[in-house]
Amino acid sequence: MTKSQTVVIKGGRVLEARAHKAERKDILIEGEVIREIGPPGLEAPGDAKVVSAQDRLIIPGLVNAHTHSHGSLSKGMGDRWSLELLLNAAPWLTGDRTPEEKYLATLLNAVELVQKGCTAAYDLYSEFPLPTPEGLEAITRAYEEVGMRAVVAPMMADQLLFQAIPGLLETFPKPLRSELEKAQAAPFEASIAAAKTLLKGWKHDRTRVRFALAPTIPLHCSDPFIIACRDLAREHGLGLHM
Repeated sequence: MTKSQTVVIKGGRVLEARAHKAERKDILIEGEVIREIGPPGLEAPGDAKVVSAQDRLIIPGLVNAHTHSHGSLSKGMGDRWSLELLLNAAPWLTGDRTPEEKYLATLLNAVELVQKGCTAAYDLYSEFPLPTPEGLEAITRAYEEVGMRAVVAPMMADQLLFQAIPGLLETFPKPLRSELEKAQAAPFEASIAAAKTLLKGWKHDRTRVRFALAPTIPLHCSDPFIIACRDLAREHGLGLHM
């Protein structure tokens, strides 16, 4: 459909969830705007394209309230994993990506969501050790190009898997344990500072794409970090999703 085309969708059952009913109605669409929803026989311009929906249920766009765009490029690379195995594999599954690769992953994720009827999503995207303006810009650009509404929230943590699970490090042989002990997440103060930088540089239409915070997995976030995220969210009216 072109931006100037008029379409009338006839005879579909339009779901009204709060009223618990789905009556047959016609829908008049002008370009990209739903102009009117009315009873069957709704008046429409003579040159309007007619689409029959007699055997269809018409519902509002679905909302995916928890998605990870970075995962779209790694489907099928792990099978029947626990969360811990997935997190352990995360560096080679989703790490070291260029901004263009992050854009591509998000674009694919958004297209798949739209194909399944989702018109909005809350994306907890991965960019460790710290979120960057370049990464956020790539991810936001993908959602804008597809035309979805989205909340983009970088996953952040100040403890890695090996510090988060009590006793896990002790199960490894000493040489490997020494290497794992060297691995550290970014201090929470650095994550909060990075989030403030991203927020300060935000230049996108907030009715379409919004920025939010995603301290990821309670065990991976210290209490001071969670409290700092809460305070930053309150100060700027941001979403907060864990």
